[in-house]
Amino acid sequence: MSPPTRPRVSLAVFGRLGQRIGRFGRIGGAFVVGGLIAFAACNACGRKGGSDPNVASGDGEDGRGAAGETHASRTSAAPDAGVAAVRDVAMWTSARGGQTEDLATLATHEGAAGLVEAAADPELHVTALRAMAYARGWAQLPYLATTATGRDDDEARIALLSAVELAARPRRSEDVEDEPELREGCEKLGALARDATAARERRVVALRALRMMPCPKQDLPTELDAR
Repeated sequence: MSPPTRPRVSLAVFGRLGQRIGRFGRIGGAFVVGGLIAFAACNACGRKGGSDPNVASGDGEDGRGAAGETHASRTSAAPDAGVAAVRDVAMWTSARGGQTEDLATLATHEGAAGLVEAAADPELHVTALRAMAYARGWAQLPYLATTATGRDDDEARIALLSAVELAARPRRSEDVEDEPELREGCEKLGALARDATAARERRVVALRALRMMPCPKQDLPTELDAR
């Protein structure tokens, strides 16, 4: 009995089979590449949308890296603190040097009310007093006048100089919005200027500020004028 004969496959069949395999390989490769691109894009979107711009990113949820170090935040507030408590540490640190430009930048960022609030912090108190000289409006004037009558001579001097700087600035039409604060501050500075028991230096600077401010009319001492 003769052995069975194997079917003959022509070279053309092998050619067509190779072409099909090649097409499937290209399609599969395209799917793989497309999947990798989509995965990378989604991963990048997730990192961008979930990061805190104020806190440097870390490997863990609490901002700690693999070695356990804590990444520094640009704000002084805890992560669960309110918006009003968040302060820009770098801005306050720069303003602590007393440069006019840094103080003006801080005053614009915090505003008069923000500076008064920050002045309650002993570490920010003096810087806040200096920056109040460049804050818009008169909302900070009562606080400056109160500090000018305090026991600390250095703080009183800084507060009075800030009041003088406020008085010397160009007038703005929107200042009328702070009319109650302006009146209160003027009355306190006027009381200081008339107080014969207060230090002469404080009284002179208070009088100087009063004469440049749009205060309601009040009696001011004349014995302090240079003769």
